[in-house]
Amino acid sequence: MGAHCTRSGTWSRFFLFLASFMIPGLGMFCEAYFVFAVGNLSALWKVEYKNCWKGIGCPVKLSESITYTQVCGIIFGQLFLGFFADRIGRKWGSVTTAATMVVGAILIISSAGNTERALWAMFTAVQFIFGIGVGGEYPVASTSANERAESSAALQKRRGETVVLVFSMQGWGNLVNTAVIIAIMAGYHQYGAPYSNHALEVTWRLSYAIGLIPLIGILLYRTFRLRESAVWTKKREALQAMGGSEAKGVQWRKFGLLMYYYWHRNFGTAMSWFVWDFAFYGNKLFQGTFIKIINPSASLIQVLEWTLLNSSVALVGYYFAAFTVDKPWMGRMRMQVMGFAWMFVLFLICAVHYDQLRTPKYIHTFQFLYYFSSFWGQFGPNATTWLLPAELAPTELRSMCHGFSAAVGKAGALVAGVVFGLVDGRTKFWISAFCGLAGVILTLITIPDVTGLDLREGDKRWLAILDGHHHLYHGDAIKPRHLSLIERLLGYGKNYQADSSSDVQYSATTTSSSAAMAKRAAEMSSPKQSFKKQNSGNAIIPVTN
Repeated sequence: MGAHCTRSGTWSRFFLFLASFMIPGLGMFCEAYFVFAVGNLSALWKVEYKNCWKGIGCPVKLSESITYTQVCGIIFGQLFLGFFADRIGRKWGSVTTAATMVVGAILIISSAGNTERALWAMFTAVQFIFGIGVGGEYPVASTSANERAESSAALQKRRGETVVLVFSMQGWGNLVNTAVIIAIMAGYHQYGAPYSNHALEVTWRLSYAIGLIPLIGILLYRTFRLRESAVWTKKREALQAMGGSEAKGVQWRKFGLLMYYYWHRNFGTAMSWFVWDFAFYGNKLFQGTFIKIINPSASLIQVLEWTLLNSSVALVGYYFAAFTVDKPWMGRMRMQVMGFAWMFVLFLICAVHYDQLRTPKYIHTFQFLYYFSSFWGQFGPNATTWLLPAELAPTELRSMCHGFSAAVGKAGALVAGVVFGLVDGRTKFWISAFCGLAGVILTLITIPDVTGLDLREGDKRWLAILDGHHHLYHGDAIKPRHLSLIERLLGYGKNYQADSSSDVQYSATTTSSSAAMAKRAAEMSSPKQSFKKQNSGNAIIPVTN
């Protein structure tokens, strides 16, 4: 009886553990399912709509048109919804992204027209709508996961694991989409030419329809069950007590302070994401060509099987990242440097020995190098570039900063789509290799390692900055080990005091103590308040008219 109860308890904890990241990560699952579907299905479309995809009556580079509109939508969503999620809250930001994706998905599935050109015109246009929802999901999911970890004592030391596990659902979305397409094609016995146009039509529409089911589920869950982030609510109340949301022009002042004190962090996370997405998406564009090198006579379903294998290898990388990112011997910065370094080495080998690796004698070595690079991409920059932007910014601007970095990253994907279409196979590997090297350099200079740092310390530092007393903050947020190389050179760590409590020191010497803030909150209830800058500093203080 006791053993049975123990086993039952173990299974219960295991399923609760799965639910802890699978439910919050369903948005990332759905966005990946739909985003990667374009690459997975393009080979089918080229067979079913062969004239259109050859440029007869349709744009010559139809596949690129679809990708560009989708990525443009993602960038818009990252910037627009990332900005507003800091104002309307994490819950309604999450609801907005899910609703946008549902609308976009329905339009994708129902795309139609009197001609093939009309069909693809609609399909390409609605990818932009779906992309907006995808773009919003990036900052909302990351900030929500970070704040969930911050609000739980049990998760505070596992913040990186919590966030990356949510992100790992992206890998599952890619894998499941590939598997679903393979299953539908197998059900119609589409193992090789000649192919049935009806079967291919059902395959791509049904695969999208299956992806719509979890999308509708998360929209309903977020609307009726999701609670607002307690961290976001508390920080908003604290800032309102300081007059932060009432003062005229205060948002521009905050933006200026963010740029002054955090510009190197935003630059580092954005450009790291840019070089990663440039190599990653360029690599994805080349994936079909690479598979044809391994197996020149590969059928549609065989190409998808190779893609499924690559997705499985990449998924393993997500979990290596999740379960080591919080370890003191690893951490965020080391993981990102390691991943970029492996990317540089592996792609450099492919570039130098490209002609030899394409021969039958070395084709399996080529295969290993390619898939091994996928593993290190996930066990490295793909996880950390998603994790870091939300960790390195203050709560009230966290979603916006993440959205900005993600948008710059997606711009890298757009540029890759153009550049990789203009160069040969070897040059693609040269470019990817030097993207890895650039990532190493950027990380070492601009990325701080905040492994083990309580995010509340970062918010205390931000409140001190807002109050014009940054020099009086002495806590762990400016501990040299939690600062980047450029921040240390700028002297941000000179005021750190290891043997003092930042709470006591800062509260005792500034107007930002909890008592003062409570007093301000009471004063703010009077409508006859305006704000002006204190002559002796940058603090905004209430003044009676």
